[in-house]
This record gives sequence, structure tokens and C-alpha cells, in this order.
Amino acid sequence: MLAGHGFYRRWGSCDALRRLADAKPAGYISLFSQFNSNERHTLALTAVGHFGAHFAMLLFPTLAVILAREEGLELQQVLSWSLAGYLIFGLGALPAGFLTDHLNARWVVRAGVLGLGLATMSVSAVEPGPAVAWCLALVGVFASFYHPAGLGLISRTVRARGAGLGLNGACGVLGIASAPLAAQVAAGWLGWRGAYLFLGMLLCLLGLAVSSLRIDEAVPGPPDGESRHESRERRILFLILLLAMVFGGLSYRAATVALPAYFAERVPGWGHGTATSLVYLCGMAGQFAGGYLADRRDLRILYLAFHALSLPFVLLMAAASGLPLLLVSGVFVFFNLGMQPIENSLVARFTPDRWRSTGFGLKFAATFGIGGLAVYGIRESLLYYSFAYVFVGIGVLVGLLCCIAGYLAWRTRAAPLLNRAA
Repeated sequence: MLAGHGFYRRWGSCDALRRLADAKPAGYISLFSQFNSNERHTLALTAVGHFGAHFAMLLFPTLAVILAREEGLELQQVLSWSLAGYLIFGLGALPAGFLTDHLNARWVVRAGVLGLGLATMSVSAVEPGPAVAWCLALVGVFASFYHPAGLGLISRTVRARGAGLGLNGACGVLGIASAPLAAQVAAGWLGWRGAYLFLGMLLCLLGLAVSSLRIDEAVPGPPDGESRHESRERRILFLILLLAMVFGGLSYRAATVALPAYFAERVPGWGHGTATSLVYLCGMAGQFAGGYLADRRDLRILYLAFHALSLPFVLLMAAASGLPLLLVSGVFVFFNLGMQPIENSLVARFTPDRWRSTGFGLKFAATFGIGGLAVYGIRESLLYYSFAYVFVGIGVLVGLLCCIAGYLAWRTRAAPLLNRAA
């Protein structure tokens, strides 16, 4: 009753409702109206860049199942062709970040979105085997441009950093979620070759649509005027976070590569691409939640909480099947991907403005580069055990990550660690 009375006193009059309608939107009410024209152009370009990078990289796990079936090949052999592409996707982020800090970030993002579609189309023109691996490596090259350049551009240009990173992250998750379904539908219609050709053409069109947008990019500022002790401590905090992100990258890559085939085995009747897409849609909601909270709460506590909440659900994935497997997978993905705006805000806090993109490059070189080794772990698990052991292994990685996140929160316990606007 009291709660209801308080609600009525605050919002139960026409004047209160009028004030709400006239107020500047907060959080994710009217998403784009909180950004100015330049910020919207930035977010449109980076949205396509983030969507395209993940969409192109995650077409293969679903198409690999179809390719192996059509060509009469072993699935673990076909999946191994993606290893070089995943390694380059991550390791290429470091030189891309260094380049971005010496050039305009918007041009690096534009080069990535335009080259990505062409590289994706090239997979359709080669025979199964090493040639596919080379083409997937080229996809990894152009996909590696996005993260250090795009996130650096957002952190310098968009004032509501958490909201911008959350919206951008949701577009990346949309790429992750739509890739399996798009791959399954397109391959059913055109075969695996036609799917790569058609979907690559769509990426080209999207890239052309946003590459002409005018963006006034903030110039990186001079090195922060902090003491040598403060600078040293910030580097230490970044290295602690980087170790946590390595474990996060391994768990992320293992899950994204294994899920389509795991659902094909344990969720009959849904279609492995459809099931994977449905689960990753939960990650979009997680990104919005994480971005909203990142502008309002202590980043350290949020980072630890999101990972800790994901842990029991990934362990349940190893034992579940059918609809229960889809449900627990959705909750795991909500927290596992929802923490990304929080993590990227921490990277921005721990890196000086002048080297912001290099900092993001280090992050993604570690998470996606080292994380690409998870493909090898999946192959070994399939040779000697089963897919269920992949998710037990992911649970171990998340547990180690929680320990590091807890240490980071303890080390910085003197004061809350809050997001700062660009």
C-alpha cells in the first residue's frame, strides 16, 4: 500500500506525467534521443562494424555442420579450419589499435566494414580444405579492425559512455544471434557456398550505407596529468583485468563455436541455427542491462556479479537437454554477454585517452587471440570425451575469472569505481 501510495504521489497526476514526457530521456527510454547527431552517426557506423564483425566470424560454426554433412567430412576437422581466422581476429586487434591511435578511428572502422563483406564472399569461391582456412583468415583480418577502433571511437565521442557501449554491444550480439539462423536458412536455400556469397553481399551493402556518414571525431588528448604512482597503479589494474579477460575470451570462444553443434545434438526439432539464435537474443537484453547499470553503479561490483551469476547456469548446460538446455543457456548468455559494456568501461577507465585504442587492442588480442585456442580444446574434447565436457571446462574458466574479478574489487576497495562520460 505504501509503495503504491508513493508511486501515485510521484506519478499520479497529469503534471507529473507531463514532466516525465518533457524530461531528457534516461537510460534506454527513447534510445537515440539522448544522443546528438554526431553521436548517432558514430553509433550507426560502429553498430554496423560490430554487427558485421561478429556476424561474419560466427557464420562458420553453423555452416561447418552443413559443410561436413554435404562433403562427407569429419566435423572436428572442418571446425579446425576456423582456428587461424579466430587467432587473427584477436591478435590483429593489437596492431589495429596502435594504428588507430595514430590515425582517425573512423577510417579504420570504415576499412573494416567494407573489406569484411568481400572477404566473406571469398569463402564461396574455394574448395573445402586449406583454401577455406585461408579465406576465413582473411575474414579475421578485416573483423579485427573493429573492436579497438570502434570502441575507442565511442569512448572518446559519446558522452553517455555506458549507454553507447551497451547499444553497440547489443548490435554485436545481434550479429552473434542472427548468424546461426541466417546461415541455416541461407544454406538450406542456396547451399553453404551460396550462403557465404549472399550473406557477404549483404555485409557489403550495409558497409556502403554507413561509410559515408560524417563524423567529427574527438582528437586523443595528451597523456593524463597523473603522478608516476597513479600511472603505475593503473597499469597494474589493467593487467589484472587483462588476465580476467583472457579467461573470458577462452570461455566466450568455446561457447560460440560449440553451441550450434551442441544444440544439433541435444535439442532435436528446433534446428541448431534457430536454437542458437534464440539463446543469443538473451545476450542483447543482457547488453542493454549491463550498459544501463554501467553508467549508474560501481563497475567492479557489477563485473564480479555478472560473471558469478553466469557460473551455475553454464554448469547446468553440461547436464541439460531439450527446452531446459535452451532456458539455462539463455540465462548464461544474458550474464556472460551482458557484462561486456561493464568490462569495456573498465578498460576505458584503466587506459589513458592517448592510448585508448591500443588498450582495447590489447584486450581483444588477448581475449579473441588467445581465446581462439578454445577451438583446439573443443577438438580434443570431441576426440576423447563429449560436448558436455566443453561446458564443464567453460565453468572452470568462469570460476577462475570470478576469483580475479574479486581480487580486482578488493584491491580497489578504497572508493567506488564509476564510469566517466567521454
